[in-house]
Amino acid sequence: MAKQCKSCKPRKASAAGQATARLNVGCCGIVCSECPAFKATQTQDEALARTTAEEWSRQFHIEVKPEHVWCDGCTQPGRKCAHCAECELRTCAQGRKLEHCGQCTDYPCQQLQGFFQMVPAAKQTLERLRA
Repeated sequence: MAKQCKSCKPRKASAAGQATARLNVGCCGIVCSECPAFKATQTQDEALARTTAEEWSRQFHIEVKPEHVWCDGCTQPGRKCAHCAECELRTCAQGRKLEHCGQCTDYPCQQLQGFFQMVPAAKQTLERLRA
């Protein structure tokens, strides 16, 4: 479980950040609407789910099964891919009542910096949301 800072106060997003927020953006900065798992789920594309599971298995050196790929987006109601369902960044942001990590006064925390090394595009998204 992610630690919660008692003094953390949400930041307000700028106009540029609000425009980016209109995208379906996960707590960590991944643009869910561009994610192959989200696309597979929304189109019920089993072949894309299978391909995504294979790619993620290779990329992250873990076994990802196609049935663990279905996801409606981490900030949306519905299904979550296996990782999003247990994501510590998501748990922390939701516990702090934040829409995304870019709103946190502790941004970027050590855990988020480690995540950015795997998914650098997420940092760019959160930076735009903070602008």
